[in-house]
Amino acid sequence: MADQKVNIDIRTRGAKKSKQDISGLSSSIGSLGRSALNAGAAYFGARGLIQGLMESTRLAGVQEQAEKSLEVALGKRSQALLDQASALQKVTTFGDEAIIGVQASLAAFLDSEEQIKLATEATLDLSVAMGMDLKSAGDLIAKTLGSSTNAMSRYGVEVKGAVGSTERIESLTNNVAKLFGGQAAAQAQTYAGSVQQLKNQLGDMGEQIGRIVIPVFEELAPHLRTAIDFWSKYLDVANNTEVQTTKY
Repeated sequence: MADQKVNIDIRTRGAKKSKQDISGLSSSIGSLGRSALNAGAAYFGARGLIQGLMESTRLAGVQEQAEKSLEVALGKRSQALLDQASALQKVTTFGDEAIIGVQASLAAFLDSEEQIKLATEATLDLSVAMGMDLKSAGDLIAKTLGSSTNAMSRYGVEVKGAVGSTERIESLTNNVAKLFGGQAAAQAQTYAGSVQQLKNQLGDMGEQIGRIVIPVFEELAPHLRTAIDFWSKYLDVANNTEVQTTKY
């Protein structure tokens, strides 16, 4: 009877110790899990912030480059053309930076802002009607205006007048308007068009954020690097720490 009592006591104490050890191991694993979650949240949060800032500065840079290209091609900064690009973005599916790029191409052959405006609208309509990218459409119109070759004859557009003349630009834009006028605006009325317009608006918001971020980014970057270094070291320690368990 005494031996049986001793055996029961030993098994009971052994069970309690095992339970305590398992409980301690579970607590350690839970703590490790929470640390991993915290580290993961910090990593993805920092990465998301950095990516957002970088994308905003990229968008602002693209816009700045487009405006600078137009300024160089025209020989001056034209607020009228920038305003047209902004207005056309609101009623078409094209972003204003792409429209400014077309204006810059046309400015190599046209000096008048009013003529550039007309040729820009014609380019947008031609692009949508023919299913070609905006740059290709702009190149066709620029080539037609800047040379004696009518690169648009294959699309049924007749052009008259000498190179660089008012007659030539009016002939081109009027005939494009007759054939394809309103195509760019109509495209924006579709569901896909409205989605694209929303993307363009979000892009504009990103540009505005980028303009704010760029001047202070150099001050912010060292702090971001410090945070990255901290979590990198933390994760390195965690990866090189052995978790030992006792086999029962």
